[in-house]
Amino acid sequence: MPKNKLASFRYRVINNCLKNSARKWTRIDLNDEIDKQLYESFGIDKGISKRTFHYDIELMRSLPPRGFDAPIVVKDGYYKYEDPAYSIDSVPLSEMDIESINNAVELLSHFKQLPIHSQLSLVKDKVTGQVFTNTESQPIIELEYKAVKGIEFLTPLYQHIKENMVIEIGYQSFKSQVHKKFVLHPYFLKQYNHRWYLVALSERFTNVGTYSLDRITKVNPLPAIKYDNSLNINHSEHFKDVIGVTLETGKISVEIIASITSSQAPYIITKPIHDSQKVIEENENEITISLRIIPNYEFYSTILSFGSSIKIVSPEFVREEVYNILKIACRNYEV
Repeated sequence: MPKNKLASFRYRVINNCLKNSARKWTRIDLNDEIDKQLYESFGIDKGISKRTFHYDIELMRSLPPRGFDAPIVVKDGYYKYEDPAYSIDSVPLSEMDIESINNAVELLSHFKQLPIHSQLSLVKDKVTGQVFTNTESQPIIELEYKAVKGIEFLTPLYQHIKENMVIEIGYQSFKSQVHKKFVLHPYFLKQYNHRWYLVALSERFTNVGTYSLDRITKVNPLPAIKYDNSLNINHSEHFKDVIGVTLETGKISVEIIASITSSQAPYIITKPIHDSQKVIEENENEITISLRIIPNYEFYSTILSFGSSIKIVSPEFVREEVYNILKIACRNYEV
């Protein structure tokens, strides 16, 4: 654990001791309590030194933002708060603290669809004891947001994942006229291209699949069924070889080589198509990049979005797929 976090923990221990004015606290008493709490919470069996203890007391006494302006006094070898009602928990926020929280609240207010938004103002008031308002007449930052169907399921799904709760969903894919029911063990939520997706273990298919929230019609918890976390893997690892959320079982990543015109190159260099992107050749007319990726629907959509500025060099099956898509698209404009 970083030293600054351990120091903060020690301040809390000292504070809790000194708030207990019914007991008299010597330096040794406080030292022993700190050592005990460090061992119980973090397994640290090396006690703090006398020098560290005195440094902690000095810092707690110092003025904000460095310290807490704690009224710690020593009388007859005993430490106490001169004001028995004092606690470092009740230290008011500075103007800088208030501005930082206000800025964070303003930024998070753009994410009204996230589960945190509904509780944000309540938490803010609990922590600060005051209400913050934006003093700017006009917003100075705007984030892209689109309201999509199914967003109302985001908060309940978030809670079910936190509680390891098995759920039953009603689901209707775009290709089906029939509503189906699935019993799922929900693992995590992912956003891509303004849509939200649930990644979950399906009891019907016994595998981990992706379910678009805009196709979910209902969500019901099933507390009687034991939650299965056995196939839950690292979230970033799960999608590391694809763009978006389409991940077909059994497919493996391949190296894709593509050339990009010099006019489009700066955009693709500064905003890579995929995390695996590498520039392998560059001249005044074009750059050549490599990608280690599983080609999926989102990959082809991304490649096609660059139009004539990009050309797939290899492998051949990816070149053919792009060619076939473009050939069909051209037919739509034949006159």
